[in-house]
This record gives sequence, structure tokens and C-alpha cells, in this order.
Amino acid sequence: MPRRTLSRILPSHANISGRWFLRPFRAVLHDPALWATHRRNVLRALAVGLMVCFIPFPIHTALAAALAVLFRMNLPVAIVATLVSNPLTMGPMYYGAYRVGLLILGQERVAGPISFSMDGMMANLAEVWAPLLLGCAICGASIAAVSYLVLNQVWIASARRRFRSRGRQRPSA
Repeated sequence: MPRRTLSRILPSHANISGRWFLRPFRAVLHDPALWATHRRNVLRALAVGLMVCFIPFPIHTALAAALAVLFRMNLPVAIVATLVSNPLTMGPMYYGAYRVGLLILGQERVAGPISFSMDGMMANLAEVWAPLLLGCAICGASIAAVSYLVLNQVWIASARRRFRSRGRQRPSA
């Protein structure tokens, strides 16, 4: 079920490689591992995409694509997984990661008024960057690991259910 569903939802290799803006990458995009929808390939790509979406810099898609190509994982899944980080979810994700970083470092939250001037933001950034980056690394790795483990079990259970139902549908000889 998951494999068939993914094959139906994800764009095909022919559809992607025909785009004009991807012409410089055609040689790389011909690798069949980038389009394979087997369990290990898809789950690794999902974990990498979820981990990358916690990086607090605007390079999610490019970094996930580069890692997918480098480690030969499903490219569309890695890119789509980065979309968890979007304008609606960025605030809560990064604030939660910041709080996790504060907890790990044993620091107090930066108190005081928030200034939206460039000098005020740079002063706040100097105090916030260490807990934010540590929290992002911890949250990204944790969510990637948990999603890999949970979806691995869901995928295996689905395959077993399909296998059992296939055995019941066979006529007895």
C-alpha cells in the first residue's frame, strides 16, 4: 500500500527530468535510486528531509536534494519532507527548538522587549543562536529518528497485512 500510494502521488522521473530548469542536473537525475520507492530508500529520504527542515537557514530544499543525491535516496520524498517547515510552522518549530536548547544548556530565556531594528535583532541573535542551533539539531535528529522508526513499523505491518490477505484470496487446490 505505501509503495503504490507513493508511486501514484510522487512525480515521475520523466516528468521531473523534462523540466527546463533541471537540464543541468540531467546526468545526476538518471540514477534509478533517486526514484526508487522501496521502504529503506523512502524512509531514509523522509528522515533526512525532516532533519533538514529544522535547519534555521533558508536552504532546506537545496540541502535535502543534495543529500538525497549524495546518499542515493528518494529525491521527491526528501524534498517534500522539508515542506514541514513552512511559514505557518516555522515559528512554533524554532521556538520549541530554542526552548529545548535552553533546557539542555541550562540557560534562562532572554527577557526584555523585542526590538525590530537591525541593531536590536542582531543583539538578540547573539544571545539566542547557541540554544537555537543546539535545539534545532536535537529536535531535527529526534523527529527524524522517531518518524523513521514509526513509519518503518507501519510499512512492515501494511506489507504483512497485504501478504496475509493475498494468501486468503488464493483458491485452494
